[in-house]
Amino acid sequence: MPLLCYGTLAGGFFTDRWLGVAEPTIEDLADIGNRSLVKYKLVIDDWGGWDAFQSLLEALQAIGARHGGASIATVATRWVLDRPGVAAAIVGSRYADHLDETLAVFAIRLDAHDHALLQPILAAHRGPEGDTYALERDKAGRHGRIMKYKLNKT
Repeated sequence: MPLLCYGTLAGGFFTDRWLGVAEPTIEDLADIGNRSLVKYKLVIDDWGGWDAFQSLLEALQAIGARHGGASIATVATRWVLDRPGVAAAIVGSRYADHLDETLAVFAIRLDAHDHALLQPILAAHRGPEGDTYALERDKAGRHGRIMKYKLNKT
C-alpha cells in the first residue's frame, strides 16, 4: 500500500528560514500563530534537539547547493518522495511564489553522495517510535497538552 505523506516540511521547519536561527521557545512559536510549528518543534526536541536539527538543515542545504541551489524544502521533499512505499508528499505552499520551489522537487535526484551526507545524522537520531498519534492521545503528555480536543462537541 503506497503512502501519501503529510508534514513533509514539518510545518515549515524544513526551510531555509530556520537554518542558523536560535532555538525558538514553544511560547515564541505559539505567538506566531501557527500551531503546527509548536507540534513539530516538540517532535524536533524528541528527535534530537535543535542542534541536531541544525546539522540536518546544514546537510540539506549542502545537498541543495550541489543540485543548482535547490532549497532545503526541495531537498527534504525529494528525500521523502525517494523513500520506499511513498507515492506522494503533501506540501502546503501558502503563497504562489512558493510554487516554483515546490515543483523543483521533480528536477533533482539525490545520489549516493547526498545520502552519505544525511545517513549519519539520521542514524544518530531516531525520534519518537510507534504510532504517530499515540503522543497526541496522551492528554497529560507534552504532545497531548497542545492538542485541542472535542472541537465538534456542542
